[in-house]
Amino acid sequence: MKPDELDRIPDHPGVYLMKGAGGRVIYVGKANSLRKRVRSYFGRTLDSPRLRALVSHIESIDTFLVDSELEALILEQSLIKEHRPRYNVMLKDDKRYPYIRVSVNEPFPRVFGTRLPPEEGTLTFGPYTDAAAMHRVLRLIQRIFPMRTCLHPLPSKTVRLCLDYQIGKCLGPCEAKVSEEEYRRMVDKVVLLLRGKNRSLLEELREEMEEAAAERQYERAALLRDQIAAVERIVERQRVSSSDGADRDIVAISEGEGEAVAVLLRVREGKMTGKETFVLRPGAEEEPLGPLLKRLYAGAPAVPAEILVDREPSDRGAIEAWLSSIGGSRVRVLVPARGDKLRLVDLARANARHERESALVRKLARKDRSFPALRRLQRELGLPRLPRRIECFDISNLGDRDLVGSSVSFLDGLPEKARYRRYRIRTVRGVDDFASIGEIVARRFRRLIAEGDELPDLVLIDGGKGQLAAALAALREAGAEEVPAASLAKREEEIFRPGIGEPIRLENGPALHLVQRIRDEAHRFAITYQRKRRREGTTRSALDGVRGLGDKRKGLLLARFGSVERIRAVAAKDLARLPGIGPVLARRILERLGRRET
Repeated sequence: MKPDELDRIPDHPGVYLMKGAGGRVIYVGKANSLRKRVRSYFGRTLDSPRLRALVSHIESIDTFLVDSELEALILEQSLIKEHRPRYNVMLKDDKRYPYIRVSVNEPFPRVFGTRLPPEEGTLTFGPYTDAAAMHRVLRLIQRIFPMRTCLHPLPSKTVRLCLDYQIGKCLGPCEAKVSEEEYRRMVDKVVLLLRGKNRSLLEELREEMEEAAAERQYERAALLRDQIAAVERIVERQRVSSSDGADRDIVAISEGEGEAVAVLLRVREGKMTGKETFVLRPGAEEEPLGPLLKRLYAGAPAVPAEILVDREPSDRGAIEAWLSSIGGSRVRVLVPARGDKLRLVDLARANARHERESALVRKLARKDRSFPALRRLQRELGLPRLPRRIECFDISNLGDRDLVGSSVSFLDGLPEKARYRRYRIRTVRGVDDFASIGEIVARRFRRLIAEGDELPDLVLIDGGKGQLAAALAALREAGAEEVPAASLAKREEEIFRPGIGEPIRLENGPALHLVQRIRDEAHRFAITYQRKRRREGTTRSALDGVRGLGDKRKGLLLARFGSVERIRAVAAKDLARLPGIGPVLARRILERLGRRET
């Protein structure tokens, strides 16, 4: 960046977007003074290697002016979510963490697991980094509270009682065996349990049990008694954390040896109710805690009044204001120096260190098994260096439709999922695997070179000589002809290398198993993308063209019913009761789906 360009940046609160080759956003930040913050990246020695890498790739900077630091923080989060910049701290695979959702927008709500982000009109709890733990919570709720699990829109005149009602696992709202008011009271208890408000829940259950017993409703009193016993067992298993009975989260980060892991401990009513572990993708920020807090609480349904942390976060004041706006009351971010609160932070630190060391041990153990295979592969294929990073390309198609490709990356024998890529084939007409391979290899390497990213030590192609020749031509076109390439043919597991007439056959062992695993992963990734595209295409063709039905309503319909077939089976009058639908639109939808009601 030239000095005069930096001088033109305004001295005003706002957000800045640093862009690399091709205008791609590579970093998003905020500042009280955009000019001072952006100038701080230039004209000084930078200690962080990632910060130096970021600055070396900056080609232009865009700015957004706002009126306050809080507005800047909110805009910053929105832009990071949209662009997912390479040099911002991120949670690895943060889109895949599951949540527990309570569909309070339905007359008779359900509780279920989902990987979709929070949506309006529902309560969402999580994310859960351990999916098995989430399912344990769901099983516990289903054991204590007889909530319905069916997907039928209720109330309905066509749905009948199922086995769950007969065995006491559902209250039978489908046949009005329970009033909406009574069912809602049960849902409120489930929400208390999910929020960790076990003391409040126990008080409420005991009051109801006493009322039921006084009114000689003995069956209901017995059910409440069993629920109290189950919740008391949960409380007994929870560790007493503080004597003040407060709600708080504790966050600590452990960094070292190329790994960063954060742990979040949840304390509700003075008792430890849960632990979540987050593996971080490092960014160019000087400290990761501020960005981490923004990632953790963006879209959170609730925030405790106090968050204890192991270090001072950047822009603490703005983060507190932002969290307070989410929670609806004041939220404090504290770095304790003594007492019970420091003990909790030390506990979170110990957990974070243990999780990071455990992850490192597992990673090194897998690497140790991989290095002999990599050395054997280098020798057998005549490679100039150890193929630590291998990228593999594959094509998938269904006839001449839905042509897609994939590339996966492995480092030291381990998947690098952040470097996985999916491609729609753009330039090829009909089925032409050679041309399709050429297209995606050229696109991948043009992008790597434009962004100054590290090139792989070996390109592996799923296919034979023809696919390899197309990949070599694409590498030359992209200016990456020095990258070694090979292809692996499925039929005989033969490996082809340029300049070697006879195919290479690896003996059955670690080197062969490694290339097979990489090839199979590329194939799996391509097939998954193709199926997703086909599902989306079916959905578009089935629901598109209905006058008055926009993308948002289509999304709500699919989220509620799960598929176009289930929508087709719904009665028009039931469909018409849904928010934003009505009888006219319901009739149009069903006609579009090939069903008419007289």
